[in-house]
Amino acid sequence: MSDDDQVKMDAIVVGGGPAGLSAAYAMAKAGLEVMLVERGETCGSKNVGGLVYGTVLNKLIPNFFEKAPIERPVSRRTLVFLGEGEHVSMNFGADEWSRPPFNNTFVVHRSQFDRWYSKQAEAAGANLIEGMVVEDLVYEGSNGGRKAVGVKLRGDEEFRADVVVLADGANCLVSEKARADLGLKPGLVKQEYAIGVKEILGLPRGTIEDRFNLDPHEGVAIDFFGTPFEGLVGGGFLYTAKDSIHLGFAARIESLTHAGLSPNEVMDVLKAHPVVRKYIRGAELLEYSAHMIPEGGYNAVTELHGNGVMITGDAAGFVNMSIYKEGTNHAMESGVCAAETAIEAKKRGDFSAQGLAGYRDRLNQGVVMKDLKKYRKVSEVLEGSPDLLSLYPKKVNRLMIDLFTVGSQTKSETQKRAIKAFLTGLPKFRAIRDLIRARHLA
Repeated sequence: MSDDDQVKMDAIVVGGGPAGLSAAYAMAKAGLEVMLVERGETCGSKNVGGLVYGTVLNKLIPNFFEKAPIERPVSRRTLVFLGEGEHVSMNFGADEWSRPPFNNTFVVHRSQFDRWYSKQAEAAGANLIEGMVVEDLVYEGSNGGRKAVGVKLRGDEEFRADVVVLADGANCLVSEKARADLGLKPGLVKQEYAIGVKEILGLPRGTIEDRFNLDPHEGVAIDFFGTPFEGLVGGGFLYTAKDSIHLGFAARIESLTHAGLSPNEVMDVLKAHPVVRKYIRGAELLEYSAHMIPEGGYNAVTELHGNGVMITGDAAGFVNMSIYKEGTNHAMESGVCAAETAIEAKKRGDFSAQGLAGYRDRLNQGVVMKDLKKYRKVSEVLEGSPDLLSLYPKKVNRLMIDLFTVGSQTKSETQKRAIKAFLTGLPKFRAIRDLIRARHLA
């Protein structure tokens, strides 16, 4: 293809998830010529259900929740500690979470939601190419002057652009190769990954609302800790959609390997627990998915921009694995930061690494890097104190069961026995250390 025949854009976005769609939407809205390339048949086709946090999106598209395919807003959160035939639950919520903006937390089917978002990006002026795989970037120059000038699709077709925004997900070969080709600095530690497994289970809408005590405009998000994840760095979740339940877990891949467990085995144990079994009773399996989640945190974040390139979303490792478990909002914010940087670079005509340095500055000033920095020790804490996710939930369960078991003893005797049972088998100094370290999770 001659230079005259090549398609040249202001920006090319690789990946049609929350980060890529936010970048494409914001750039197109500002008048840039943008192409978004998504390898799936449609944006969202590789994903199933989950939570979407709307803080960033609501600024891009005010009151988006009135137009987007939202299943339910999350009006209640529940933490459940699971033991062998035991459980302790903590419910919390607020009436205001059932009113706009619904605490900016929504249950969605990603296949529907991402497709809707892609249509908004197209309406803003972005050119969407779906079902096409980007295999590599196109470069010009050499050594320190090497610059990305476009993308190469499978089949060797090339598209050129002043800047490429990489939003191609966790552990993606295109971003990894770009880091090596442009000599981007690695993070302080190696990136770690978890595997997220999720089932979409169909249930009638009325059954869901009766079973979870919900009104039609309400939803619940439940987090599970304890027995099903014995020896693992991980936990489970359940979200209520309109007429389905999203059930799954995420666990560090290294811990699964060490425990000799497969994702299917862990999922079976989670579903078999009496508490979870009652939640999903009578449900029909509709979909199943698994995907990689970056868990290295702040210290694993690499250099994020080079000559003609910015890296966003999961590809950059922007997942907060604290008790908040946030990802979509960080992905969207990073996409917007990349878009604003590209818009500024276009005005100056400078897409060099120096010209794109404002990307990291914007990230540092926003929520993404501040939150990741606050929780930078989460990965280290979970690896060094696995009892936080297994032994301690079981101990809390047993303590509460013992305290409220009705017998012939006095309450003083009941309490002494309960506390003694709680402390039995609990290494004192290690427990103190673990509890001190646990502050990094909240």
